[in-house]
Amino acid sequence: MAELEPREEEVLEGEQLEEEQQEEDQGFFGSLQDQFGAAPWWIISFVFHGLLLLLLGLLSMVVMKSQSDETVITTDLAKSKPPEYDEKKPRDIFKNPVETPDKDNPVEHPIIPHEKVEDTTHNETEDDMDTHTARGDPNAISDLPLGGLGVNAAIGLGGGGAGCFGQRNGGGKKRALMAGGGGKATESAVEAALRWLARHQEEDGHWDSMKYGASSKCDTAMTGFAVLAFLGAGHTEKAGKYRDNVQRGVYWLISKQNNEGRVLAEGDGPIGYNHAIAGLALAEAAGMARVPDTVRAAQAAVDYSVNIHQDPGAGGSDKKGWRYNPKQPGDMSVTGWFIMQLKSAKIAGLKVDPSGFQGAINFLDSVEVEKANPNEPYSGHRYGYQPGRVLSKHRNTAMGLLGRMFLGWKREDLQGGVEYMIKEGGVPNWGNVDMYYWYYAALVCFQQGGEIWKKWNEAMKPTLCDNQRRGGDEDGSWDPVGAFGDRWGRVGSTALGCLCLEVYYRYLPMYR
Repeated sequence: MAELEPREEEVLEGEQLEEEQQEEDQGFFGSLQDQFGAAPWWIISFVFHGLLLLLLGLLSMVVMKSQSDETVITTDLAKSKPPEYDEKKPRDIFKNPVETPDKDNPVEHPIIPHEKVEDTTHNETEDDMDTHTARGDPNAISDLPLGGLGVNAAIGLGGGGAGCFGQRNGGGKKRALMAGGGGKATESAVEAALRWLARHQEEDGHWDSMKYGASSKCDTAMTGFAVLAFLGAGHTEKAGKYRDNVQRGVYWLISKQNNEGRVLAEGDGPIGYNHAIAGLALAEAAGMARVPDTVRAAQAAVDYSVNIHQDPGAGGSDKKGWRYNPKQPGDMSVTGWFIMQLKSAKIAGLKVDPSGFQGAINFLDSVEVEKANPNEPYSGHRYGYQPGRVLSKHRNTAMGLLGRMFLGWKREDLQGGVEYMIKEGGVPNWGNVDMYYWYYAALVCFQQGGEIWKKWNEAMKPTLCDNQRRGGDEDGSWDPVGAFGDRWGRVGSTALGCLCLEVYYRYLPMYR
């Protein structure tokens, strides 16, 4: 039995192994006990948690340092469903388009321009603007004598910056709006109109005229009108929450340009109206964003207007105006749009043959009508439709006056003509809608300033703001009623109404 008892050294060895196993089982807390001996457990717990908090703090500092040293740029190219339109949502006003992130206006129907358009905050000109939208060349010098004045003058004599692309965004826009007599109501109406146009743009970038009430197809002109409305509020191919709409609209216009530079979609007519309005939109887009493809297209459109479409006059050396088809004797209605195209092209820095402007002056001279009664209080500068044809006195006079302003005539020389225009056509009134007249007359009265502008503006604001559609699919649009409303439908009426309410900042005042 004694042999079964373990030897003393074996017992000691077993006890030693057991003690080592217990030490391993005690782990971190066991080692703490060995370090602190008989210290109370609350002290050990305090020290442990302090060390744990210290480690967590060091770890967070390392993570923050790592994040601050690295810039990760991601681009989500996937399409996202646009938010549902809410007609009750408050309209944004005084918002700088450049500050609007892309995600607020997802691109539903993206296109691929000829050349990649790069978003930038770089000023395209030396104009001191709040954002990078260019105002255009304030000098725009013309080297031809301006009919009867006997001087070589700037386009827009009297203010240096006449006809420049205004203060269309940022703080400058807000100041111009308030100085001109606009406000929250007018900007709310502009924003609502732009939303309607954006919602009703076709997938390929154009606006369908007949789909929205036009009596005949004029998609080229209506797309030009819509693009001008977006540009007028400061949205360009590079900036603004509606830049996708501008990009697609401009791209569609360019796609309808032929080798001669004419812009006309198949089935649209007449050529003159469609091309001139589209050319005007391209010129403004080119001047504001300087996208190379747009600049080239705008230049080609100008070359077509001057070299191919303009009435060459007797023997081809005495140019005059423009009409429906190339080289026809001009009329005031079509010529008005061509003058605006060439003016904007000049401001945008494009090359415009001086003969184009001289032809415009020749035409205006040919349709200027002397007052029938020498005792009339309204003197000078009233215009007919064609030489010997006095139609729509108020409308044609408005077009002629704006042409004179843009070509350098002085305000005091035009005062009588402006007073005559108001006498014949009146001020905006929804009982006698004439968006065509209102568009030109708003620009004329704004430039003329003084009591004439005050009278016009006080009538225009409630007429347009109070009669803009609210609710449903037509929210933000104007009904295509009144003179020419059936010609261009809801798209044209909405774009022109929007342009009227952008008058405060669309062009710089030339006489003040």
